[in-house]
Amino acid sequence: MKSPESPYFSPPNLPAIDHPLSMKGRFGRLSFIAWSTFLHFIFLFGSIALGLSIDIVNIATLSVDPNWLISIQGLASIGVMIMILAYLYFALVVTIRRLHDMDRSGWWALLLLIPLVNIFVWLYIVFGPGDRGVNQYGPARLTLFWEKVLAWLMIILTLLSLLGSLALFGYMSGGEQPQTPAEMMQKTTKYF
Repeated sequence: MKSPESPYFSPPNLPAIDHPLSMKGRFGRLSFIAWSTFLHFIFLFGSIALGLSIDIVNIATLSVDPNWLISIQGLASIGVMIMILAYLYFALVVTIRRLHDMDRSGWWALLLLIPLVNIFVWLYIVFGPGDRGVNQYGPARLTLFWEKVLAWLMIILTLLSLLGSLALFGYMSGGEQPQTPAEMMQKTTKYF
């Protein structure tokens, strides 16, 4: 007979409203990968749109006063800075939520600023197991269906790109040992 207060037989108590872009709460691995991918694509498409709009304005204003053109370019650079700051903030939020899932403080994200250490911290964030059940940062968050689909698409695309890079490297090397510059000079100078 199950008891109503037993954590083994009841689903975790989720907060009534889970705001994915707030620093409170947790993200599992797939949620972290999905939201990171989503943010990258938003930033990429936003950068492309801003760059195209700047180019359209530049082409349309070739015969306009140069001071006006400089002011438009200044506004565009402010737009770029706002996009970069928003991207960094939301990337930090997603990383902190992933660290919360592993019962770590969000201050661990500062380790991502240290060269070489950031590689190991990033690998830990991506591959480290999260806590099951409730930890000091709240209950485990359920991964939504679209997060699972987007995360697995990103994982598959990453693996395919690695395999493609290795295949291209193997093709470009041609199975031969790389030649030294002296050997290359000897073989090519007979034609000149």
